[in-house]
Amino acid sequence: MWNAAIVLLSCALLLAACAGVNGDYPEQVAMGDYWDTRLSFMQQIDVATLVDADSGRPAALSGFVSALAARGDDLYFIDAGAGKLVHVSLAAMTARTMVALRSATARGLYASRDGSVYVIDNYNRQVLRLDPSLGELDRYSLGHISGNPVDLTLIEGDRSLLVLDALDGRIAVLDLLGGLQQLIEPQYVDVTTVSSATAIDTSNGEIFLLDSGVDAVAGINLEGYAKGDYGGDDLQHVSAFAVDDCGRMFIADAYDGGLYVGVADMSLPGRRVKVPELDGKEIGDLWSDESFLYVATLADGIIALAVGPECML
Repeated sequence: MWNAAIVLLSCALLLAACAGVNGDYPEQVAMGDYWDTRLSFMQQIDVATLVDADSGRPAALSGFVSALAARGDDLYFIDAGAGKLVHVSLAAMTARTMVALRSATARGLYASRDGSVYVIDNYNRQVLRLDPSLGELDRYSLGHISGNPVDLTLIEGDRSLLVLDALDGRIAVLDLLGGLQQLIEPQYVDVTTVSSATAIDTSNGEIFLLDSGVDAVAGINLEGYAKGDYGGDDLQHVSAFAVDDCGRMFIADAYDGGLYVGVADMSLPGRRVKVPELDGKEIGDLWSDESFLYVATLADGIIALAVGPECML
C-alpha cells in the first residue's frame, strides 16, 4: 500500500511538471473554481524514517520540519532539530543533506523554477544559493538587515530576492549579485505597524506577509502600500500560508483539521476546506507546487495534498 502511494504521487508529480504551466504569469482562478476548491490527501512522508541516498542507512533526521519547498520530483525541507537542509527525491524516497545550518531559521527556504534552492544561514547572516547536484553556488550577505532575517522568497520574473526582517517587518530586496535594491516598509490596512512578521510570499507582482502578532495575512505592493488582508474574526491562530499559480491562497489557522482558502487579490471572503488528515496537527509551513500543496507538520512529517480544480486559462 505504501509503495503504491509513493508511485502514484511520483507519477502525478511528473505529469504535472510536464504540463507546462507558466509560473511567471500566474493565472487567476475563476470564481466558481475558487468556491469549489478541493484538497485531497495523497501521501504522508515520515521524515524521521527516510533513508540516506548515499549510504542506504537511516538519514539521522529529527523529523521536526520547520520549512519546506518543492519543484516537481524534488522536495526540500529544513530539519530544525538536526540543523540540516535536506533534499528528498520523491521518486526514490531517499534523502540527502545539502548543507548543515548551525542556527536554522523557522522558515527561510525557497526553491526556484531554475532548480536553485535558497536558504537563510542565520548564524553567518547570509543567504546560500545551492543546487541539489552541484552544492553551493553563491552566498549573499544579509548585512543590510540589522534585525532577525526570518524568511525569504524570490520574484521569479525579475530575479529579485526578498528577505523579511522579523524585528520590524521591513523587506530587503536584493539582486542576485547580493546588492541591495531597496528596503520596503509595509503599511497594513487595519494595523499601522507590523507586530510579528514571520513569513513572506509573492504572486503576480504582489507581496504577502504573515503577521502572527495579529493573526493576519496582508497583501502589499512593491512600494509597501496595503492591498488587502485576511484576518480579524475569520482567523484565530495563523501559522503558515501559500499562494498557488491560480491565485488561490491557502492559510493554516488553528488546529481545526482544515485550511482557510482565499484569493490572492483578497477581493473575496475566504472559506474553510476540511482536511481530516490535518485534524489536530500543528502546521509549520505550506508550499504550493503545480497541483499539489505540501504541508509541514511540526511532529507528523510532511503531508502532500492534491488541489483541485486545475488552473483555468
